[in-house]
Amino acid sequence: MSDEVKRILIIGCGNIGSRHAQAVTKLPWNVSVECVEPNNSAIEITKQRIAEIPYDQDKINFRCFNSLKGTSNVSDLVIVSTTAIGRADLLTELLEQGHRTFIVEKMVCQSKIEYEAILTKFKDYDAKGWVNTTRRYYKSNQFVKRIFNKDQWIHYSVIAGNRGLGCNAIHYLDLFSWFINSKNLELNGDFLLNSTFVNKRGDNLIEFAGTIIGSDENGSVVTITFLPYDNLPDIINISGKEKHIVIDETNELSSILRGTIKPAFSYKNEFNSEITKEIIQDIFTTNTCILPTLKQSAALHYELFRIFNAHIKKLTGIEPELCPIT
Repeated sequence: MSDEVKRILIIGCGNIGSRHAQAVTKLPWNVSVECVEPNNSAIEITKQRIAEIPYDQDKINFRCFNSLKGTSNVSDLVIVSTTAIGRADLLTELLEQGHRTFIVEKMVCQSKIEYEAILTKFKDYDAKGWVNTTRRYYKSNQFVKRIFNKDQWIHYSVIAGNRGLGCNAIHYLDLFSWFINSKNLELNGDFLLNSTFVNKRGDNLIEFAGTIIGSDENGSVVTITFLPYDNLPDIINISGKEKHIVIDETNELSSILRGTIKPAFSYKNEFNSEITKEIIQDIFTTNTCILPTLKQSAALHYELFRIFNAHIKKLTGIEPELCPIT
């Protein structure tokens, strides 16, 4: 093991950012971590969560800041876990400081124009970035991908409760596109509920409920339904040519309704802290990971911006310049 110190910068230490910080404590290298968070309460929560995990403080060092001022200009990896608001400007600032490798939380930003500007900046600075749609790293989902990998088309449906369709649809759409090896899905938002909902992440953000339908050029279909009811489990149905499985994500249950799957299929959710550890290790050892790159995730983001903005226009008569989701 090299004595070289890995330098990691974490921007945003809310619920997800603090889990990223926990993940760093599990890395096998000497690591210098700089956490940036303007909210002192969030910093304290992050410190508490780091303290929950035994780690070698001689190997892994944390420093916390309320702004980028005072942080190092060069890192081996930046993890951006702020809200999507102003993300394009933040990424530009980080690139200009000298950072070149990024994990970016979904949604990446709030408009196609912003996203295209981000892609241009990353190309100009020869930088790399991946979108943190983490379900690709679930061992259970990797097994599901192998099950249906040879099918010409599949049908993939999700029914969930009041967790925020605007915030979470990208996770399932990315997983579906990964299963079928397609990046170009066409989405239909005609079946979204004729209302918007409170977004707990900010007064200038909203949420959606209802159904999104998507398809690819080969005939595979995805439906994602989030209902504005609490306490509903997240249920996934996947059908292919010879197999049909049902997954209860919430309760970690699975059923094989048609076909033979060996070994017997069981579903397990995985902690963000463990997944982030795997992602960082992949990036540091292979210079890549199985998350989608910013470029690969662009088309899905554009479709979500399109259908959500069209729905807002349907409800209000005004199409927003920025899609108010995160």
